[in-house]
Amino acid sequence: MKADTVTKDYVKDTGVFADIFNYYIYGGRQVILPEQLTERDSTKIALPYGADGAVVPVQKFRDVQKLYAAMTDGKMEYVLYGAENQAEIHYAMPVKNNLYDALEYAGQVEEAAKSHRKEMKRKKEEGEASAEEGGKTPNAGEFLSGFWAEDRLIPSITVTIFFGSEEWNGPLSLFEMMDV
Repeated sequence: MKADTVTKDYVKDTGVFADIFNYYIYGGRQVILPEQLTERDSTKIALPYGADGAVVPVQKFRDVQKLYAAMTDGKMEYVLYGAENQAEIHYAMPVKNNLYDALEYAGQVEEAAKSHRKEMKRKKEEGEASAEEGGKTPNAGEFLSGFWAEDRLIPSITVTIFFGSEEWNGPLSLFEMMDV
């Protein structure tokens, strides 16, 4: 069995996954419980612009991603946690992790935009309330982005787990990759 498959299966276990994030994010405190985690599709697709406006789809696969849902202060709190397993040092890991998080956020914005378009279409077809009567009419910025001023993103946090035998000597942040 390939090392990547073994590490993915290991980290996919909700107890192991919760322990990893409790250790790295919360200093070992038991904040995340395994039963609060839900498996998410780890496939991300981006449509960056190519030469001459041609769209070239890019598909990325995060090793493991889970949705954390917990009650805090009487409100439901959600966080997306992603894990990237590495058997070898990856000297561009911060870029890779930031790409996954950016794709996640872009997907959330697109989902919000779809939801808003669907609701506006439904209201128009049913002749429902206009803005003056309590309905929402987006301003120019909201219309352009599809994301309303009051919309919020679910945070995405990615941790890299290094399974190699040597000490990690790669960058830990984007800043460390820059000559600033």
